[in-house]
Amino acid sequence: MVSRKIQELSDDDLSYLEKLLGEQFAQELERDKTWLQKNNYSRPGEKKSRIIRLMNAIRAQKDIKKRTAEKW
Repeated sequence: MVSRKIQELSDDDLSYLEKLLGEQFAQELERDKTWLQKNNYSRPGEKKSRIIRLMNAIRAQKDIKKRTAEKW
């Protein structure tokens, strides 16, 4: 059910999601850098790996859309 909804997203929608995730990833990197400087150890509960997985899923969906698009 969810995969069907993801398939229905347009390329613009997927690009927008990818942009938002990229911005969130940049914020997480900055938070990690600040945390490490302040506390001298890695921040617990990092979200970077989740964001990367989501970005990879969006890129894969965009790639599938390109491959399966009907070209006239």
